[in-house]
Amino acid sequence: MSPACLLPVVAALFFLGTSEGCSPTEDWRPQTFPQRIVQAGIVIHARVLNKTETPNYEDRYPQTYAGTFEVYCVLKGGPLQHNITVVEMGELTTCHSTEVDIDEEYILLLARRDDNTFAPDEVNIQSAALPATQDNLAMVAETCGLPNFTLPLGGAGNPSNQTGCPAHPSQSGEPCVYVGTAAHVVISTTLTLLSCALSFLWLSV
Repeated sequence: MSPACLLPVVAALFFLGTSEGCSPTEDWRPQTFPQRIVQAGIVIHARVLNKTETPNYEDRYPQTYAGTFEVYCVLKGGPLQHNITVVEMGELTTCHSTEVDIDEEYILLLARRDDNTFAPDEVNIQSAALPATQDNLAMVAETCGLPNFTLPLGGAGNPSNQTGCPAHPSQSGEPCVYVGTAAHVVISTTLTLLSCALSFLWLSV
């Protein structure tokens, strides 16, 4: 087998043997937060109330934890309750990490599991949390393709929930910003390996 073919084979075996199936591929590229918002199922603006042990990872607390959040606004994927718990936050693996701090506000990408719990939706193997600055909230609010924003259930009359939702483009009259999905399909390495394998079989005949 030629050196050109051997190199990707060795690299593929290395990643399979040393990762937990989440190592970025050689053609991985970072995506902007709006691009990941389009792909996430749930997007919220919330404040961190507390951190506790997360199920199945109790021995890794506080490195890995569950976060309790006060939801200010459901930007996508509602309705949601006013207070929710998100499991498996912090550093779950070497390449899956979503860190938050108590009393800080974030824009969070979430996934709802079959047992109705919530977990970070680390689209494109990137953090599911973004600090909820005014600029970041405005950026999210202007993203095309999001439905109307909704307030959380059970939060009416709560004096701490004064943030509310940003103005949706359909309400403000401002044009939304199209970001696309930036899907990165891993095919180059696979095609190279296939080509090398066919070449090897041809030479072996």
